[in-house]
Amino acid sequence: MAEPSSPETSTADRLLVLAQAARALHGERDHDAVIAWAANAAEELTGLDHAAICLLPRHGSPTWTTADSAVDFSRLGDPRTSALLRADLDAGNPIAVFDIATAEGALPARDRIRGSLPLAGLLVAPVMSRDGLAQGAILAGSSEPVDFDGEMVEGLMALAAHLGVALDNSATLARMAEVEARGKEVVHALQEAVRPPAPIVPFTELGVHYVAADPSAPTGGDLYDWVMLPDGQLHLAIVDVMGKGVEATKHALAVTHALRLLAVEGCPLKDIVARADVLVTAQNPELVATLLVVHYDPETGRLSLAGAGHPPALVVSVDGRVREIAAPGIPIGWPGAGSHEIVTLDLERSDTLILYTDGLIEATKDILKGLEDLAAAASATATYPATSLARALVERQLADAARHDDSVALVLRRRAPATDVSSHALARFAHRFSPQSAAVPVARHLMRDWLVRVPVDDEALDALLLIASELCSNAVRHASGEPGSVTLEAWTEEGAVYVEVTDDGGSLLTPEPIGDELPDPEAEQGRGLFLVRELADEVSSRVEDGRTIIRVCRHAAVAERVSNTVVG
Repeated sequence: MAEPSSPETSTADRLLVLAQAARALHGERDHDAVIAWAANAAEELTGLDHAAICLLPRHGSPTWTTADSAVDFSRLGDPRTSALLRADLDAGNPIAVFDIATAEGALPARDRIRGSLPLAGLLVAPVMSRDGLAQGAILAGSSEPVDFDGEMVEGLMALAAHLGVALDNSATLARMAEVEARGKEVVHALQEAVRPPAPIVPFTELGVHYVAADPSAPTGGDLYDWVMLPDGQLHLAIVDVMGKGVEATKHALAVTHALRLLAVEGCPLKDIVARADVLVTAQNPELVATLLVVHYDPETGRLSLAGAGHPPALVVSVDGRVREIAAPGIPIGWPGAGSHEIVTLDLERSDTLILYTDGLIEATKDILKGLEDLAAAASATATYPATSLARALVERQLADAARHDDSVALVLRRRAPATDVSSHALARFAHRFSPQSAAVPVARHLMRDWLVRVPVDDEALDALLLIASELCSNAVRHASGEPGSVTLEAWTEEGAVYVEVTDDGGSLLTPEPIGDELPDPEAEQGRGLFLVRELADEVSSRVEDGRTIIRVCRHAAVAERVSNTVVG
C-alpha cells in the first residue's frame, strides 16, 4: 500500500481562502453562485483534487454541486443513507475515510464509496444550520492515498461553518422576500379598498395621486372619494384626518363614507359637514378632520364647494392662470363643526379644479411659500392630462423636501365639447405607408396639417400627435414589412377626434390601464402604449383578417372655430 501523502497547502494559503470566503459567501445573493464558489474553495483550501457540496433538504432528494475539476460525487447518492457518512452528520463532527481503494475487509459503506468514486481518501465536513441540524456537507477527496492533517480538517470545518451561516442568511432573506411580497399584496388590497376607482363622468377628466408619509405604511389619514349621485352630479370629497397609519385610515374612511351616504340621500350641501360631524364623532370622539366637499354638474360645469378648515382649492385655466377658491368652515371634531357658506362657480372648457391635502404645502414648513409653489406648479403643468397633472404636482411639491405628512392631489378637468362645432367638418384623414421608422415622422406631419385645419385645441393637438406617433411606431415594429401595410386614419364625431392605426402583423397589443406606477425607464417596450392610454379617453383594439386595428378617442378635442372647407 502506498504511503499517504500530504497536500502542499500552507497555513497562509488556507487563511487567505477563509478570508475570501467571508466576502464571497456572505456578500453574494445568488444561491447557486455561493454553492459553486464553496465547492471550488474546498479544493483550494485542502489541496485535494476533488470536492463537492451536497445540500440535504428536510424533504426531498439531495442536490450535488461539484468543483470544476471534480469527479461526479452525485454517484454517492444520499449521504443520509450511508452508515459511514451519516453517523456524525447531525453532530457536526468531521468524518475522515482513509484508504478507500485498498482497505481490506472494508465496511459496506466503504465498499459503496469505492464502487462509486475513484477516490483513495475522503473528508466530509457537515454544514450545520442555526438550529443544530445538518443542512448539507462539504466533501473533499483525493485519487491518491492522503494524510488528512489537523489544519486541513479544521480549515474545511471553518469553510463549512461559513457556508452554513451563508445558507441560513439566504433562507432568511428568502423568507423576508416572501413576507414583503405578502405585505405588498395586503397593502395593495387595502389601497384598493380605501381608494375608489374613478367614475365615468361625461365631459370630464379625473386624476389622482397619493403618497404616504411613511413608505412602509402606505395608508394614512388623507383620503378622497368620488361617486356619481342620482341627480347626475359628481360628488367629490377630500379628507385630512389628524394622525397617521391604519387608525387614521379607519377614521378617514368613517368620514368619507358618512359624506357619501349623506350626499346620496340628498342632504343639502350646506348641511353635509355638520351632519357628518354628528355621525362620525358619536363613535370616534377623538376624531378631527379637515375636508372639502364638491358637487359638480358635468353638463353645465357648475361647482359647489363646502369646506371645513381645509386649504383652498385651485382652479387653473388652460392658459395657466390660477385662482384660489376658499370654502370656509370649522373642521369635524371641533365645536360648531360645519360650513360657513357654499361657494359656487362655473368651470369653462378645459378649466381644471385641483383639490389637495396640506402635505403638499407644508413640506417646506412655510405654508404661504408652499401655496405659491403649488400654484406655480399647477400653472406650469396646466395642459397635462389629469392623471399626469396630479402626479406631477405631488412629485414637484415633495422633491427635496422632508416628508412629514401624507399627500393627495385630486384633479378634475372639464372637457366639454365646443359650442360652435360646424357640420362642415373636414373629411376623414387617411395615410398609408410602408413599415419603416423614417415614415413615422412623415405620417405625423401630415396628420398635424389635418388637425390644424379641423381645428383642435392646442392641448388636444399635442396629445393626438403623440398618440398617432406612438401607435404608428408600434405598428411599424409589428407589421410584416410589406409596402403600404400600415395605415393611419383620423376623423371627428360630435367634437371628438378618433385616431385609428392598422397594420398587417396580426399581433393584438392593447395599452394597459394606468396605475400609480410608471413604466420602468429601462424597459425596452411599454412606455409608448402607456402614453397612449394616459392621453386617450378611450382605447380599443381588435384583429380582423390578420390585421391589427387600434382605435383611440379624444373627447371634446375640436376647438370652437371650425373651418367650413371640405377636403376630399
